[in-house]
Amino acid sequence: MINGSKMTEKSCLYQIAHNGIATITLNRPEVNNALDESTVDLLMQYLGELHENNAVRAIVLTANGKNFCAGADLKWMQSTSHSTTGKDPVGQKLAELMSTLHKHCKPTLAWVHGAVYGGGIGLIASCDIALAIRETRFCFSEVRLGLIPSVISPYVVRAIGERNARRYFLTAETFDANEACRIGLVHQVIDPEAEQTEINKITDKLIAGSPCALSRTKELLDQVASAPLDNAIKLKTTEWIAEVRQTPEAKEGIEAFFQKRRPSWLKDDQAQP
Repeated sequence: MINGSKMTEKSCLYQIAHNGIATITLNRPEVNNALDESTVDLLMQYLGELHENNAVRAIVLTANGKNFCAGADLKWMQSTSHSTTGKDPVGQKLAELMSTLHKHCKPTLAWVHGAVYGGGIGLIASCDIALAIRETRFCFSEVRLGLIPSVISPYVVRAIGERNARRYFLTAETFDANEACRIGLVHQVIDPEAEQTEINKITDKLIAGSPCALSRTKELLDQVASAPLDNAIKLKTTEWIAEVRQTPEAKEGIEAFFQKRRPSWLKDDQAQP
């Protein structure tokens, strides 16, 4: 586990700040942070550790070097054979990574810059929130390599919609950060000189939320996003709020509101947004 230190020999790093914000950093700048097996394994390991760490309140995913992520490492693909059952071990690992990131119990924020291709865009779409530096460029380049954006598609299509996905998956054209924001891939475009300030604004707001409520809200969103507006979902939502209202954090939050004080999950040195 890395806590407050850097280990440059690793292809992926993480550190935890005193306020509970964990930063995972892709660290293969020499190959534009392409995702190879060791990087994916480390990402999965770190996400697992952060899941179990109650001191961690939110996760920021970023990268060292000029570019955020070039997608899957093609050398890794070339060196890996399909199994006799026809399953692709590279695809399986990447699919598991995207699913784990998407379902993580802690809020996740992608902070991206430079060029982002294929699987790198999948990482962004799998996070809850995404911010891009103004000069960032994006491309689903798979079809030009004879491939398809398969394992990232469930998360990307949720983020940008089928219509936008049809255009950018099929044309493999490059688009800029403003377009990424327009179609819903990122939430905000930020200037380089303001990037840390804007990240801090978002993470401060995440910290202000109850850890339990944040986790349950993520579960809620997954359940209701594609559910029909019928009596079944009406009943489920009333059951969920009844359950959450009985949790210690909900009781503490309501008491803190009426007593005009900070809730217990905010540390003394943390401002309440």
